[in-house]
Amino acid sequence: MMLLDNRLGASGARVVIEDFLAGEEASFIVMSDGRNALALATSQDHKRLLDGDRGPNTGGMGAYSPAPVVTPTLHAKVMREIILPTINGMAADGIQYTGFLYAGLMIGADGEAKTLEFNCRMGDPETQPIMMRLKSDFTLLLEAAIDGRLDRVEAEWDRRTALGVVVAAHGYPDAPRKGDTITRLPADAGDCVTFHAGTALEDGRLVVTGGRVLCVTALGDTVRVAQKLAYEAVDQVAFDGAQFRRDIGHRALKSRG
Repeated sequence: MMLLDNRLGASGARVVIEDFLAGEEASFIVMSDGRNALALATSQDHKRLLDGDRGPNTGGMGAYSPAPVVTPTLHAKVMREIILPTINGMAADGIQYTGFLYAGLMIGADGEAKTLEFNCRMGDPETQPIMMRLKSDFTLLLEAAIDGRLDRVEAEWDRRTALGVVVAAHGYPDAPRKGDTITRLPADAGDCVTFHAGTALEDGRLVVTGGRVLCVTALGDTVRVAQKLAYEAVDQVAFDGAQFRRDIGHRALKSRG
């Protein structure tokens, strides 16, 4: 990844500094009550449109949870050196931040993490696999965050892997086509859920209204099983121009042999 620093130099000329970061991106999302942080399950998404991480950048073509690249040791270090100092720093500035804090990380070959960005939200499509794995009552966690009690609650997670595949519209990401009729959807089951994003009901028809239309998400005992179940469901989706990647989860499969 190339980072550009476009600050103005003393002469007024624009200074461009290129810094190439090699590694894997991972999403580290927590809930904050202004003092404490509760980490959600780790996840990793796929930004490029095409298989093999090729093609234009997108908002995300699929994701899986957990992210093997975030080891328990790294998880503890990120909480200690990135997340909590950020929350404490905001508090010191008079900002008692309550909500979701999303740190986009680059994990290098040495296992160290660099922070690429922060967002005050959950991620899409990371949220779908994360929520598939959450076994705790989500509303109770939200109430604990509101009340400043996150240090007294724990989130319980399904041990299985969740993997979601985004089905996008024709022309996405540059010029997504709207109005195509979705003629078939997979049947939701306990271990497979189709999350709607760019859809709407118009005159009794389910139609495409945005770039990322659906995220078909499945749970499996392994990454490969979750991947197989998700793609079996994706193959049941039907609308003109539908596009999706066939290799969501390839990094996790590689890391686990």
